[in-house]
Amino acid sequence: MHSENLKPIYSYIAQQIVDDYKITKGKCLDIGTGHGAMGIELAKITDFEMYFIDINPDSIEEVKQNVKNTNLNNKSHYLKADVCNLPLMDNFADFIVSRGSLWFWHDQIKGLQEINRVLKKGGVAFVGGGLGRYTPQDLREKLQGKGRKKLIERGETGFLSGDELQALLDKTGIDNCRLISDVENKPATWIEIRK
Repeated sequence: MHSENLKPIYSYIAQQIVDDYKITKGKCLDIGTGHGAMGIELAKITDFEMYFIDINPDSIEEVKQNVKNTNLNNKSHYLKADVCNLPLMDNFADFIVSRGSLWFWHDQIKGLQEINRVLKKGGVAFVGGGLGRYTPQDLREKLQGKGRKKLIERGETGFLSGDELQALLDKTGIDNCRLISDVENKPATWIEIRK
């Protein structure tokens, strides 16, 4: 799904993160940042020192420009890096977010293990592909309809959710985590890791 279609959801997810976790200071990694929308929205409502991380050098250049255009006051860093080999020390980040990139990692197990490694004690990682609890129902339905149509056109089954995410987590050896759903009684679309 094109990121312009998703642009409205990032502020909702950012507010949900702040409300749920009460972490607004320290180092925040936006992994698989793409255009930087998730990290930028988090930066707008926090005092995070932001680390925008993506394996694609074009994405890094684009997020630099997007941050400049947004006039953020947060200290910002840009890293071209693979989630499976983060060039950061252990216990580095206070908060880690990754929305929509998990399904594109060449080794999801190693990527989640790396996220767990660089997360500080007391920190939280929020990784997945949901639309967030705060996204209004009409917008949710509109986006899910477009997303399903595009997946069907490409012959894809979609993102991992529910039992598939649990099976992935079981292989990581990470025990300080749980699955989260945006909507009650629906399959989970997020992985939460807490240290």
